[in-house]
Amino acid sequence: MLRDVDFARARHVVQLGVGTGCITRALLKELRPDARLLSVELNPVFVEECREEIVDGRLVLRQGCASELPALLAELGMPEIDYVISSLPFAIMDAAMVDRIIAVSADHLAPDGMFVQYQYSLRQRAALERRFREVYVGFALANIPPAYVYECTL
Repeated sequence: MLRDVDFARARHVVQLGVGTGCITRALLKELRPDARLLSVELNPVFVEECREEIVDGRLVLRQGCASELPALLAELGMPEIDYVISSLPFAIMDAAMVDRIIAVSADHLAPDGMFVQYQYSLRQRAALERRFREVYVGFALANIPPAYVYECTL
């Protein structure tokens, strides 16, 4: 999922859907010392577990909805995002909410930024193509279960 992230230039990264923190840990392992990772998770249990288990000054962990991204970015003084890494389950979410999350993510991407999303189906491809100029779809066979990885640019 992170293979095309240019960690040498990534200073402002947003993670949508922290879950158990697997991707959070992988991001922090590669991010530069001066980078910031804003991780947003709706489930308070996952937020608390990650707060207890992941200690890193670059990580800002917030419990809330990904659609609240503009307010969170303003609060942290993050003007543009280099990468949005999303693990949100778009396939089971309300279509209007999916569109809102995609829109606020795209609105805050740097001109050379990238929105990365993994899914288990191709159902959301059209929603991504409506908002992004380029949508590349890869397949992560090594993932269990195998997943599609969307890499979207403006």
